[in-house]
Amino acid sequence: MNTSASLHNTASPRSSHLAIQLTLGSFRLDIDTQWDAQVAVLFGPSGSGKSSVLETLLGLQPSARAHLQLAGELLEDSEKGFRLAPEKRGLGWVPQESTLFPHLSVRQNLSFGKKRAGPQAASIFQQAVEVLEIGSFLDRNVETLSGGERQRVALARALASNPRALLLDEPLAALDRNLRARILPFLLRVRDEFGLPMLYITHDPDEAVLLGETLLVLEEGRVVANGPAREVLWSPAALPLAEALGLENVFEARVAAEGSTSTQVHIKGGQQLTLGDPLPSDSAVTLAIRAEDVLISTVPTETLSARNTLKAKVLRCAPHRGHVHVHLDLGGEELVARLTPAAVSSLELQVGKTVYAIVKAQAIQQIS
Repeated sequence: MNTSASLHNTASPRSSHLAIQLTLGSFRLDIDTQWDAQVAVLFGPSGSGKSSVLETLLGLQPSARAHLQLAGELLEDSEKGFRLAPEKRGLGWVPQESTLFPHLSVRQNLSFGKKRAGPQAASIFQQAVEVLEIGSFLDRNVETLSGGERQRVALARALASNPRALLLDEPLAALDRNLRARILPFLLRVRDEFGLPMLYITHDPDEAVLLGETLLVLEEGRVVANGPAREVLWSPAALPLAEALGLENVFEARVAAEGSTSTQVHIKGGQQLTLGDPLPSDSAVTLAIRAEDVLISTVPTETLSARNTLKAKVLRCAPHRGHVHVHLDLGGEELVARLTPAAVSSLELQVGKTVYAIVKAQAIQQIS
């Protein structure tokens, strides 16, 4: 195959463009979408075509007609007759079920990644071990590991190969909520400390908001929305699907003070929330609040049992299926409340109006 300079891409190192036409039995994948960001999340329900996109990127769907440019690198262009072999694409893959070699130790599994890493193999290996905190069990057989440990090892093996980009196919889907909460911070650290381009596949709205800059919503083989994650999930195109999959308000916060029965945390912009459970001081946490658990008042409240009253401005009111999503600016974070049309009318809510969002401490869930 000709790989001459005429086929080399000069696009931004963050620029990606996927155009794929693929028929698998009665299912047809037909997408043409672009983004310019380090981390893109491919979001949608089971059967929407997410894994087929990933398989095409990996070079495992040779029947696809495709133009694949990932993070500035051209991997395939059917019209020009250009197609990199799977082993030449330099992609780190982490599937839902970790495909570790069961008869080998953790160290030996990671060594398979090192073989492709080149001169930087030793330093990247060590960085992966440190970031994912697996040094204490490098010499254990992988069969003795927990589900969360196995996923960390699978991610470390992908990183140890020094990939040009990471493809993660629902890596937390097989874990229970507690394990997901423990592994999610490691994914955030990998995103921030390695700086690799990532395409993250999920059907979990919380993961989509936390990990992604750009969100691509896939439904029945088509991209139905593409844009900033928080905006897209609450948009008319994606909202019915996102709500069905458990859409919530998600915030990253830092513990400001720990009490004997509660915790105060600061969110972006400086506002403070009180949680119902004690947490270690100065720790980072990820919080979720359902839109239906947010009340709105037009005056400050001091006599309610709810522990949290947040000053906000109305950004917009979006009618949806018999209720209204009121988008609020907290001075650095956006919070969405779900109200009835009658409540919106009686409160005379309009863009720019100052209001107070009220949330019970017990209604705030800790994700990680």
